[in-house]
Amino acid sequence: METVKIGVQNVILRKWQKGDEDSLVRHADNMAVAKFLKDSFPKPYTYSDAVQWIRFANRSIDSYNLAITLNDKVIGAIGVEKQQDVYRKSAELGYWLGEEYWNKGIMTNVVKEMVELAFQNFSIVRLYAYVFSGNKASSVVLEKAGFELESIQKSAIYKNGQFMDQMVYTIVRV
Repeated sequence: METVKIGVQNVILRKWQKGDEDSLVRHADNMAVAKFLKDSFPKPYTYSDAVQWIRFANRSIDSYNLAITLNDKVIGAIGVEKQQDVYRKSAELGYWLGEEYWNKGIMTNVVKEMVELAFQNFSIVRLYAYVFSGNKASSVVLEKAGFELESIQKSAIYKNGQFMDQMVYTIVRV
């Protein structure tokens, strides 16, 4: 897959490229973006982090990591990671979008497209995403993209000195 045009505002999903580092850092180095992401998401997000991410994203075998671009500048990221062992028919979806692009309908359309790509490219029947409590926008995105709330895991997350619930959203195709 080289590029996929999304039905909004010239947004394109594509593989990561050398040259994406500056716009990646510009949008990823934001505490509002990192707030609802795993601690493995660097903060601050440096140029070196961007170089490492692009190298990793394009090497992964059991994952599909794409840049979300607008006018060929990175404004976010989305990925699907196929699971292993007894979970081999499931994959985890993760994503983020630069703050200035929030509430514009972009991510819902991106997630819908990525769901189709995941089911086409991986031998899976279940796609899931974790949402930290308090991240209402992400819950809305997933619900609009056809995901259902499967469970709420109480105090499953410890971030920034506080416990949060984790919501599990799923979409299943058998």
